[in-house]
Amino acid sequence: MLILFCTQPVGAIQKTDALNRQVAIPDNPQRIISLVPSVTEILFQLGLEEHLVAVTDACTYPEAALKLPNVGNYADPGLEAILLFKPDLVIAAADMNRPALIRRLELLDIPVYVTQSRTVAETLETIETIGIITGGEKQGKQLANSLRQRIRKIQHLTTKLPPPTTLACVMLQPLTVAGPDTFINDIISLAGGKNIVPRGPSRYPTWNSEALLTANPQTIVVSTYPGQPNPEYFFSKWPQLQAVKNHRIIRIEADWIHRPGPRLILGIEALAKAFHPDVEFNE
Repeated sequence: MLILFCTQPVGAIQKTDALNRQVAIPDNPQRIISLVPSVTEILFQLGLEEHLVAVTDACTYPEAALKLPNVGNYADPGLEAILLFKPDLVIAAADMNRPALIRRLELLDIPVYVTQSRTVAETLETIETIGIITGGEKQGKQLANSLRQRIRKIQHLTTKLPPPTTLACVMLQPLTVAGPDTFINDIISLAGGKNIVPRGPSRYPTWNSEALLTANPQTIVVSTYPGQPNPEYFFSKWPQLQAVKNHRIIRIEADWIHRPGPRLILGIEALAKAFHPDVEFNE
């Protein structure tokens, strides 16, 4: 009978991850693999990129991340590719990475810390935690506090203003919108808007023209992707919509409002300016 003895590395810290697992992480890991695009951004922002030995194909920002070795698809990275780089820490995502992969790495005594950031507040906490487990605790706290300060400024300027009813479109064909239990819903709220999509069985429901006309949002937020139609042309089929009549179709970078990383502040600030064009948002 084979018995595996897993010992905690000397100098390791114990952290509970998003799956409620106790993970023993070596102090100041030197060979980190990030399977999460937002975590890759965080590590670069904290100045720890020299310890990042590999990423996935979805880790597209910053540009320097594209030059790092690739261990495969975001949803299905390769075990052999991961082992090739001899990591002393792998950071994975609760909603994408396969449980079987995490289990295999555990059996090989490779620490795997699993993250999950469903809100802006959780993202800021994740930034601090990533700093703690990678040797950049001070930088993590500084970055998170800087983002909190900028968010508080936006809220101070918009809190007494009427929030425009907002429809956030994930895709145009088919018309797929973001419901209340989504990251972008949090972004919209912090930017001084109000998500018009009601709570339902799906976090990202598909709408028909009747649902769109019934909601009649004051603003429509669209992240454009290759292969999707021009937003202004797409919504021109419904000239009676408030957002169309008042030219309130807002284009925004997808990563700013969908990726729970440091650039979320760019999304909040851009939407706040679009929602409240008469407010003076000083840099």
